[in-house]
Amino acid sequence: MEIKGEEAAYLMGEAKPAAGSVLTSTSRYLNNPRFRDVYAQMGLKRDGTDLPPAYLIPEVNRAVAEEMDFDRLHALLAAERERLPEFAKWLDERFVSDWKEERVVACADGTVGALIRDFLQTSGMEIDFMFRGEPADDFAYLNKRRVQNHDIEHMITGLDTSPVGEIALIVANTMALFHYFTPEFANMLAFQPMFLASTSLMRAACHYPTVTPAMIEGFALGHAVGARQQRPLFMIRWEDWIDVPVKEARERLGFEDGPPPGHWTWTHEASRG
Repeated sequence: MEIKGEEAAYLMGEAKPAAGSVLTSTSRYLNNPRFRDVYAQMGLKRDGTDLPPAYLIPEVNRAVAEEMDFDRLHALLAAERERLPEFAKWLDERFVSDWKEERVVACADGTVGALIRDFLQTSGMEIDFMFRGEPADDFAYLNKRRVQNHDIEHMITGLDTSPVGEIALIVANTMALFHYFTPEFANMLAFQPMFLASTSLMRAACHYPTVTPAMIEGFALGHAVGARQQRPLFMIRWEDWIDVPVKEARERLGFEDGPPPGHWTWTHEASRG
């Protein structure tokens, strides 16, 4: 519904924008053509079958990197290292996963290890799919562990790999970050994922109305899971959990609010075309 007359004047006020030949804003994100364009694309596009859903992610990452103050990020990370001895210890250990099928082949059915084994055997995907090699610094290591834990987080939380589950896991991780770190640092870590979450909700509203309520449910369940966390999910060493039954792991880790298996499977098809 178009807003006109007095109602529009009420919302817009009497101030006028500065005149000029280029876009003028106090928002550096709005002033960045790449950021502005890819945000609009991600929020307004349809998801066809011609390209994978993650096709624009490299462009999203470039746009985010252009507007990220990495000097500030590294300074904040160093401050968090000083403030949180547990985090400093985790960084110094530099533990990385090396998931091979033989590591989990003997795990009993129903355990965390069995889920990982099934993933390795049937998905055709790799758990360690980005940021391979030796991390150059603390931030590179943190990102490596975020990627290495990502698919296992899907499995154990119940926030699956559907379009809705992906967003629910983003929200869960975001809540955990803000629970553990200072707001400014948590926001930097969550910035790119929240770019994806916000545009996914808008994309559903534009084109996939049956998915919109499920997407909102994903935000709610992700919030519930993340609010229970005492530390970021990327700090979990899943190798210590392979022989633990999934039900017990979910209870001990505060993942009870995740949905039952298959809850959002239908959104794979409902979010395309």
